[in-house]
Amino acid sequence: MADQYQRPYLDSVVFIALIKNESVAGVERGQIARHLFTLAERGVFKICTSALTLAEVHKPRGGAALAEALNQRVLDFFEHDYIEIVNVDRLVGEHANRLCRRYGLRANDAIHVACAVRAACDVFLTWDRDFRNVQLPNLVIEEPQIRGQIAFDAD
Repeated sequence: MADQYQRPYLDSVVFIALIKNESVAGVERGQIARHLFTLAERGVFKICTSALTLAEVHKPRGGAALAEALNQRVLDFFEHDYIEIVNVDRLVGEHANRLCRRYGLRANDAIHVACAVRAACDVFLTWDRDFRNVQLPNLVIEEPQIRGQIAFDAD
């Protein structure tokens, strides 16, 4: 399906939107994130994210840390087969260093981009505006949206 993500990388903010069922400036981020995870669960694609995400989701930037029980449920969520964790190693760190210098990214943001490149993702999904100047030949950076198949629950 041409209008569907093939191998998306999800930034931490997408996981946080799911956890908090966020709605920001009229954008139903939680609903969009839930749609992405439903498609992944159905086998339409695998979701890629950095091992760094596991640390970042414990507390949204500027927000309060998750309660212990919720935090454990979130960590357990990352065990799903449709989520591929990209490890951070020296090569990812070196690539992130170059991305920081070239685009002025914060270190964690650059690690996410380097992990997306490492995982050969076609798209990097984020609501974080800090990525707007990053342009790479094989990676599109854009805001998540509902595309392709619509998830439908007949409850």
